[in-house]
Amino acid sequence: MFDKQQRLQGRLEPEIREFRDATRTLVLATVDAEGRPNVSYAPFALLEDGYYILISEMARHTKNLLENPKISLMMVEDEQDSRTLFARKRLTFDATPELVQRDTPEWQAGIDALHARFQETVLGLSQLADFHLYRLVPIKGLFVKGFGQAFAVSGDDLVDVLHLTDGHRP
Repeated sequence: MFDKQQRLQGRLEPEIREFRDATRTLVLATVDAEGRPNVSYAPFALLEDGYYILISEMARHTKNLLENPKISLMMVEDEQDSRTLFARKRLTFDATPELVQRDTPEWQAGIDALHARFQETVLGLSQLADFHLYRLVPIKGLFVKGFGQAFAVSGDDLVDVLHLTDGHRP
């Protein structure tokens, strides 16, 4: 069993990383203080300690993060690249959002990573007082390759189980 797990890990880990690295935005699911859900998106940069997003406090998702620090994030295959829209490739995570304080090494590292991906726009936005840098630390997730191909993953993209065995019912 351990050998099978290692082979699966060796095969899926590069595929997960390639998919994640080719994605430029995260879909964010947040909840406000009254429990009302909201879905939005944000461009991101990934560093070893999490996904970094720069978001305005004027946006509903930022207000939600300030009130209720529960979040789910998703990277999803573009519709035009998908073989079937009913089973698009996707990587989802439950995550812990952490506000990164300005004028700290963590702030600078996050802004530098975002700047490397998104150029000058980040430098302008980061100067605005209503924009906040968040680090989203993934906890546990799911990588779906297609029908019958769902794999639990840990926060560092390691495949934890062979695959989810509860199948579809006729």
